[in-house]
Amino acid sequence: MANTALYSDSKGASPNTERAVIAPEDVEADASAPISFNEQTNYVPRKTIITIFLACSTVDLIAIMDQTTLAASLSIIGEALDASDKTSWISGGYFVTSTCFQLLYGRLSDVWSRKHVLYAGLAIFFLGSLAASLAQTATQLIIFRAFTGIGGGGLVTVVQLIVSDVVPLRTRGKYQGILGAVVALSNGLGPVIGGLLATHASWRWIFRLNLPLTALTVCCVIFFLPLRKVTEDWKRKLQAIDFFGALLALGGTSLLLLGLTWGGGERPWRSAPVVGTITGGGVLCVTFVVWQWKGTAYPLVPMHIFRSGIVNGACITMFLHGWNILVQLYYIPVFYQLAMGYSALKAAAMLLPITIMAAVSSTLSGLVVHWLGRYREPILFGWVAWAVGLGLFSTLDASSGLGKQIGYALLTGVGLGNTLQPALIAIQAGVARRDMAVTTSFRNFTRNLGGTLGLAIAGTILTNLLTTTTTSLALSPTDQTLFLRNPTTYLANLPAAEAAQLRAAILPVYQQGFRIIFRIGAGMAAVAVVVVWALIPQVELEVSSPKEEGCKGLGPRAEPAERKGGE
Repeated sequence: MANTALYSDSKGASPNTERAVIAPEDVEADASAPISFNEQTNYVPRKTIITIFLACSTVDLIAIMDQTTLAASLSIIGEALDASDKTSWISGGYFVTSTCFQLLYGRLSDVWSRKHVLYAGLAIFFLGSLAASLAQTATQLIIFRAFTGIGGGGLVTVVQLIVSDVVPLRTRGKYQGILGAVVALSNGLGPVIGGLLATHASWRWIFRLNLPLTALTVCCVIFFLPLRKVTEDWKRKLQAIDFFGALLALGGTSLLLLGLTWGGGERPWRSAPVVGTITGGGVLCVTFVVWQWKGTAYPLVPMHIFRSGIVNGACITMFLHGWNILVQLYYIPVFYQLAMGYSALKAAAMLLPITIMAAVSSTLSGLVVHWLGRYREPILFGWVAWAVGLGLFSTLDASSGLGKQIGYALLTGVGLGNTLQPALIAIQAGVARRDMAVTTSFRNFTRNLGGTLGLAIAGTILTNLLTTTTTSLALSPTDQTLFLRNPTTYLANLPAAEAAQLRAAILPVYQQGFRIIFRIGAGMAAVAVVVVWALIPQVELEVSSPKEEGCKGLGPRAEPAERKGGE
């Protein structure tokens, strides 16, 4: 077994100089020894945590705002590039690649260190944003956004791992909760900023804004992240990357997400391309699972993590979480525009009560975890609040007052804020430290997958209802297609009298569609309550140093350390 040594280059050196290494002579003596370079735990003093936290917050800010600023301006971009039929792919291309690469970032950060992987992600994100700001056609923009997603997909995951490396599990709740507040505020401010830039400046500024923010973030990472380096022969590092598994994962998730994005929108669910891509993606995903289980010594997703009920429960609830949050971010502004008659900017601003309350709730839930060492109650409370909030949202109509709109949004925000970061603490408490990175990556992967499926289903519901209505209104096939692709733009281009007549005809349809969408979301949240109650027990959270078990290194097919826990 290779000897793992932890040393500092000089006495009293800063954490930045500490490295987890394998002695070269041991590597030469036993090249087949388990690779032991992924332990990057480096608990630091509070003043150092603050600087690390600053860097992590800037990373989260650019990663989340990039997605949400675009959401409010897709119709404007589609009109500017004369490609309203491709707007779904301008955002969808990013989601496909960011979701696909989620699985890789956990293992890559184990192998090459968190900091180096973060540099790579930021570089790809910067170059992709620069290219997107210069795009001349919709096809170019879709390609550049997909490239940006390769980098953006790992930013939030790596930040979560960095925070987990530098603070103990119980203290982690406080910092993860505040990071959750940053995420929530980014979700709320993004659509407003995107709408302002697209309306009063140029849609290209949505991507240009990423450039100085990314440069600032890189500076923060360089100067404020004194993390341990991982030293190992590069050939040995490559041995720990499951390239075949990565290809299966990328191929399977790409086909699956492609079919889900097509389905019900651009193409019917029963069409050959949709059925073929979803079937092919499913086959590759099953093959990936079998390969991870039996075929590789260093799996991207070790199957033994699913022996933990906490992992299973957290992944199921994160799938439901992704479904609800993305449907809210994309469809609540649309609801206010089409069903309530609000302007694009006012509709985007109606997300602020949700996100502000989510930020407050995320911070408070993190403090509860820190003070009491309990995450189960905040998660349960959050899902109950979210179920009630979305259920009430489904009752809104054109006659509902502003007080109801804001009140229901605040309740929904309470649910959102209490369910995200405490669930991260739970899943990390349910596995050994050696599995923390890959488990966190898989948790984020399931969240993105749920969001993509949620958007596809919500879009299908509205499209089916509108298709029936527009057919009864005797619109020409061309007008019907244009309307379904972008209702807001189509109505804006009609004479005022015709637009008012069509809007009056479709208003009940939109209200019915959004009522169904929000009720499905409430049902999802109710299911999550049951899952948390059944599968996510309370376990003891460490308050000082990590346990020795599970910290020695990666090791092929390492078994999880036993965890003490109870209700």
